[in-house]
Amino acid sequence: MSLSREHDAAWRGFLRSSALLLRVLDAELRAEHGMSHRTYDALVQLSEAPGRRLHMKDLADALVHSTSGLTRLVDGLERAGYARREVDPANRRATLVVLTPAGLAALENAWPTHVRGVEQYFAAHVSREEARTLAEVFGRIVGNLER
Repeated sequence: MSLSREHDAAWRGFLRSSALLLRVLDAELRAEHGMSHRTYDALVQLSEAPGRRLHMKDLADALVHSTSGLTRLVDGLERAGYARREVDPANRRATLVVLTPAGLAALENAWPTHVRGVEQYFAAHVSREEARTLAEVFGRIVGNLER
């Protein structure tokens, strides 16, 4: 089995562009806010969760980035004062990661930098129609993979 030229070109373009985009977004967040894109991602996931808290497993599932080193990531969030761990009162064996007010403030502070980067390096090169198409395509891919 082999990919068509068009599929191969799209696949390679996707891989290269997403790697480069994440690299530049990470560099900007580190330079301007002292946080990695992985930290930013974790703060976004926690901020959007009910009660701004997630079980460790659910945080791992929600992260855009690799889940390897999740304990180290959460350790770093705690050291920065962005999150804290709590025992789940409904299941004493489970650990919740809870976004702190300082974590929410750090996210709100970093958000304009992130949005500016996404606008400059992604949205400026994609029309609204193309964005709708990409959202549809990636939605199908994610839906298939999450089943």
